[in-house]
Amino acid sequence: MRVYVKTNKMAFIIPLPNALLKLGVSLIRTPFIQKYIPEKDKKYINIINFKELSNCIDILKEYKGLKIVDVHSKDGNHVTITL
Repeated sequence: MRVYVKTNKMAFIIPLPNALLKLGVSLIRTPFIQKYIPEKDKKYINIINFKELSNCIDILKEYKGLKIVDVHSKDGNHVTITL
């Protein structure tokens, strides 16, 4: 996955490997991270099946090059997220 950010003054690319994305998904379940999530938002986190979400990340490899987000603002900023 790649995140492209372009502003009027600069542009940069943030590469995000699928392994790092899966690591982030697995870390959300840890008690260390759970204690920093506000109580009102924990109900949404508890609904997510992280094992299935991890499997879905593996499936995303088949769709390389797919644009997930493509946003342009009036002031010239541009953000694109591509698999």
